[in-house]
Amino acid sequence: MSIKKFICAAVLVSFAGLSVTGCYGHYALFNKVLKWNGKMGGKVMQELVYLVFWILPVYEICIFADWLIFNTLEFWTGSNPMAMGNTYEEMDANGNKVYAVKNPDGTLSVNLVAADGKTADFMLERNGNTVRVIDSKSGSLMAMQTMDNDGNVLARAAFDLNGVAVAENSAAEGVAAVAVNAAQ
Repeated sequence: MSIKKFICAAVLVSFAGLSVTGCYGHYALFNKVLKWNGKMGGKVMQELVYLVFWILPVYEICIFADWLIFNTLEFWTGSNPMAMGNTYEEMDANGNKVYAVKNPDGTLSVNLVAADGKTADFMLERNGNTVRVIDSKSGSLMAMQTMDNDGNVLARAAFDLNGVAVAENSAAEGVAAVAVNAAQ
């Protein structure tokens, strides 16, 4: 076997190995483009952009990049660079807004903006059946909730800035309101 044939065979085997590992994943780039398309005007505009993106191989390139690069990285590292910073944004009827970003370490960074402009920044951290609310600025524990395996709340507690429990409850009643007031 010549050296050229050996190198070609090695490259093909390497490519095949990488491509097989990239089959499973979130296809985050393709989904981001598809989600962006869904925000275009009405149904007619969305369909027009959808068709144009298939004709000008935008979707094909995104799928290929996800398949070959991003899903492979996700397989080997456990995180997809295109999926990092998954965000959630919501506003209620009163004008209160919540922004949440999923961090690569599994925590959730949350920013609350009240209708009057007051803000609160904290991080949600889950460890088994316990969820902790941690102040983003000081790093202090603000609240904690423990649940059983069925999702029933076993205990809740709210803490002041010094880490002293200001409200504890083994029943689920009323602790959320106390926790919000204690955090302010």
